[in-house]
Order: sequence, then C-alpha cells, then structure tokens
Amino acid sequence: MDSHYTNINGVKLHYVTGGIENGPVCLLLHGFPESWITWRKVIPSLENHYKIVAVDLRGYGDSDKPEGIENYTNKLMASDIAGILAELKLASAYVVGHDRGARVARRMAYDYPELINRLALIEIMPMEYVYSLSAEEAAKKYWHWVFQVVPDLPETLISGKEEEYLKFLLSRGDGLFDRLNSDGSWHEYLSHWKKPGAVKAALSDYRASYKFDLPEYQEMVETEDKLNIDTLLLWAEKGNLSGLPVEEIWKQSLNNVTGYELKNCGHYLLEESGEEVAKCILKFDK
Repeated sequence: MDSHYTNINGVKLHYVTGGIENGPVCLLLHGFPESWITWRKVIPSLENHYKIVAVDLRGYGDSDKPEGIENYTNKLMASDIAGILAELKLASAYVVGHDRGARVARRMAYDYPELINRLALIEIMPMEYVYSLSAEEAAKKYWHWVFQVVPDLPETLISGKEEEYLKFLLSRGDGLFDRLNSDGSWHEYLSHWKKPGAVKAALSDYRASYKFDLPEYQEMVETEDKLNIDTLLLWAEKGNLSGLPVEEIWKQSLNNVTGYELKNCGHYLLEESGEEVAKCILKFDK
C-alpha cells in the first residue's frame, strides 16, 4: 500500500492506496480507536478487484488531531472524505465503514449520495437508536459512549494510563489482544494512541456526535425521505448488535438493506474475521 498526505478542510489527512490503479474504487473507513491498518486482513482479498483507498480519519492514526469538538462532527469528517475522492478525481466509490468510520460513511450517504455506488455499514446501529436505549442496555454495550462525553473527567482518568485504557478497549474478543500483539498491530495502535492530542481527539469525536450529530440525525429521520443507496449491514455474533433486529431498525432510514451476522467473532470483526468480511463485501457487489 502506498502512503499519502493531503490537506482538506485545513487538516492534514493520511490515507493509503493500492489494488487496481484504474479499477472500481473501494473506500475503507476505520473505527475507534484504530486506524487504516484495521483493514490489513480485509485488503488482500479486495485488492485484485478494486482500487483501494483506506483513510485515517481526522483525529486518528497519522492524520491531524485539531482541538475543539466542533472539528469532529460526522458532517465535517464526511466532507474530508469527499475532498480526498475529489483530489484523486474519483467519481464514486463502494464506501465501507466499521464503527466510527461507518458513521462517517452514513453521513456521506446523506450529504454526497452521488459519490456512493454501494454502502457497507459494519457493526453499528443508528446513532439515534443507541441514544434511545435504557440505562441498563447502554451500560452493557455502550458504556464508553456515556463515559467519553463527560467533560474533562475522561482525559483526566486516562492520562498516564493510555496504554491500559487502549488494551482494555482492544481486548473485547476471544484472544483478540494476543493476536494484535503477535502481528505487531498492537504497537502500531498504541503509538498512534500516544501521539499528542490523540486521546482528546477520540473523546471529541464522541462528544461531537452527542452534541451536534445526534440532533441532526433525529431530524433527518423524521423529515427526510429514506436513503436509496444499496446498503450491506454486517455485524458480529458476539458484538454489540447480537440479538437485535438489525435490518428492521435500519429500514427506518434506509430503503435497500441486506444484512449478515458473522459467526464466532466480536465487535472487532475486521481483526478476527477479515477474510469473511471481504467475502461479504465482494458478494454484495455482484
């Protein structure tokens, strides 16, 4: 994969490219608290079919980490990605996002539908649904959504214990941390996490979602027509979406959805079942 930097919306963004130079485009957007390398087990199965563009979202990986929660809205982050596609002179893409990256992908579908020919949302439910959960339900699967929007306290508690916090987050999966440690990706994630401003940026991502994105999505769902982009939904048997009526809930905002539950993996299914994820991405594009 070839590494690139560009300035979009006043922020330096890092992304990598590979695959078929003039092929159809597959755009990959990672989740929290990771970077583009979370796709390393998915890309080998895709690169003979697509031109691959995998981005470090602002605040993550080797991209800039501006201060201020207003700099981390889904709308602005979606604009970053649209800017990268424009710079590369790419007219459209199969946009695939996991976790926070899937939220950016969803916002792209609202703001730049002409740029998306297929959409894949991995291991997320609609933001407005998550924030409607009871305290008991949220405490089981989304505790960090609540913790990380509290002003000031999270960074105070995480400071000096960045490694311990990251290890806890990346241990959600049977033996996941050991696998990350064995192939060197843990050290890559940790080095990114310890960069100046990285923790604050990740917290700002969640805080912006609660303050700015949530009310916008609530209004969109109430007042706008459903999105018509063909959308693949993937979730993990042992992840946050297990046991939920995933497709039915998403049909409240998306007209055309196809969903699959991947067995024997958890929330970080790209790390645990990368080849299976790639098979689903390819199958949906036939």
